Amino acid sequence: VSSTQKWVLNDSRIDKFLNENPPENLTKNNFFFLTRILYIYVIPFSRVIFYYLKQFFISGNKNKKMITSLILHSGRGYDTNNIQKVFQINTNEMYLIYAFSRTDYMKYEKLSIFILLRNLAKAIADYKSVLTMKFPDEIIGILYGNTANISVFTYLISFFQQLKEKHPGCTVYSVGAILPSHAAILSEFKTINIYHGLMEKINLSTYPEYDSVYVYSYDERKYLIDTGIKSKVLIYPMMTAESHKNIAIFFMPAIGSHKIDWSVFSESFSSLTKLFKTFDCDVYIKVHPLAKASKKFSKEYNLQPYNWDEIFDLSNFKYVDGSDGASIINKLKPNFVISWASTALCEALNMGLIPITLWDTRWDASESVYPINKRALLWPSEMEIIQDLLEDKSIYDDVVEMLKTR
Repeated sequence: VSSTQKWVLNDSRIDKFLNENPPENLTKNNFFFLTRILYIYVIPFSRVIFYYLKQFFISGNKNKKMITSLILHSGRGYDTNNIQKVFQINTNEMYLIYAFSRTDYMKYEKLSIFILLRNLAKAIADYKSVLTMKFPDEIIGILYGNTANISVFTYLISFFQQLKEKHPGCTVYSVGAILPSHAAILSEFKTINIYHGLMEKINLSTYPEYDSVYVYSYDERKYLIDTGIKSKVLIYPMMTAESHKNIAIFFMPAIGSHKIDWSVFSESFSSLTKLFKTFDCDVYIKVHPLAKASKKFSKEYNLQPYNWDEIFDLSNFKYVDGSDGASIINKLKPNFVISWASTALCEALNMGLIPITLWDTRWDASESVYPINKRALLWPSEMEIIQDLLEDKSIYDDVVEMLKTR
């Protein structure tokens, strides 16, 4: 979750708050007049003044004569790969900004105090209008705890308004940056959402009205259309593999801030590997690109890399490098792509190759849109199908079609 997204008011956050803060502990009467003044006026004003002063201490990039593209990235390092696949971006006419760092924006634009204070006044007015709505006391309490968004959004909307005056023909490409996307859209920029992985379910009330959204699958496209979003929903173009080799690629999970006991999969991992080797299948392993994330990004999100050699027997594996799953699949042309819930499983099926998931029936799909348990063979539940595929290549295309439609 991005540092901006964690402030978004949504059903899950409200539920969590109510469980931790029973209604009798939080009422409007708890908020005295001076506290309201502090949270709604003083703190946001102080933050905006801080942003205004700070920008003059940030070394700026030389202004380019024309900017036709602004990319808001999430800092992962591989999240912008899809943009170049779909769009012809002129790097000489491009800004690349880490979406969740005000300092990064400050490198490109120095904002006037007038535009900041004007937008601060409007943001406060909008915020107060929300407080007048008849929300339960508990929700009002959450809103008071989120006044940081007043100053953040003030800065963002000011940035995009000033950019719009200088570069009116610019297109904004957003990689999961919700709040900056809202600011860009309100500033009348054409804004395109570029998913860098399989999407999760959205909250339509907070989802930006993008010009268009790019996803990986028909399942995701149908989901977004059914929710009623007004954006054009497009699927990334994928080339069908015209041929494939006796190769299996294992895409390892992303590193995380908490330990997961992956050793529980040791037996199934080993048994599947042995089955492939029985049929003289070459096995490759692809470590998640976050394993090479910058120190700054890793520290910010407390990422802890796994040592897969200590968890699984990888003695027969060959390592393959690269940050783009589709490119790796297209290069090696494997028979099988294996993972737990990787986007590579979807990419493989799009290319006419067979994905296998090691989650089996334990996959929790409550927040997932793409039904991996339907679009991939389950190991070990469907081991007979996989063994039949290894023995009889003639049924391969039939199984691919089955996965696409079941």
